[in-house]
Amino acid sequence: MAGTPSARTAQGAGRTLVCVGGAPGAGKTTVGSLVAHAAGLCLVDLDSVTTPLVEAFAAALGDVADLDAPRFVALRDARYSCLAAVASDNLRAGRDVVAVAPFTAESTDASAWRAHGARWGADRVVLCWLDVDPEVTAGRVAQRALPRDLAKSGRGDAPREVRAVGVAPASEAVRGAVPVDHEEIDVVADGTRPPEETVARILAAVDRR
Repeated sequence: MAGTPSARTAQGAGRTLVCVGGAPGAGKTTVGSLVAHAAGLCLVDLDSVTTPLVEAFAAALGDVADLDAPRFVALRDARYSCLAAVASDNLRAGRDVVAVAPFTAESTDASAWRAHGARWGADRVVLCWLDVDPEVTAGRVAQRALPRDLAKSGRGDAPREVRAVGVAPASEAVRGAVPVDHEEIDVVADGTRPPEETVARILAAVDRR
């Protein structure tokens, strides 16, 4: 079908990487999964690739894997290196990829973000950003109640050792996601809209590039 890896390859488009970024709770995983399913792309999600390892590491220390706690911040680069390695393996094996992650640091410089994808082995990089009001993302993060979100959600049930390092109120933590230069991003979508609308826009951008 149109938009599938085989169709795009036949057109000489080369390997495609779709990056879906946004604040925690913006709906990245839902959108990325739908794009991968619709277009037959490999799905590489930062949480799926790295969270079990981080949780096991934290458990070995008798800790909770709150990814925004100061003691785990240093793992950020390693987690993204894992994402890059898995995405690169698939791209170099001839598969198009959807990479899902916050990409908050990368989004401050869209050209550099796109260059990252090229270094991973993509011939085409489509950048997508999900915009959501910080209060909405805070509510979504609190609702899913995952250990990795303790600092973001401001949950009162966090273990004492997690509270001791100081967690920001939910809106402040989520507001730490830096804004992007929307003019340099291929798709900027409202994360509160039905995900199918965003998926359609992303697939159209993939076919245009």
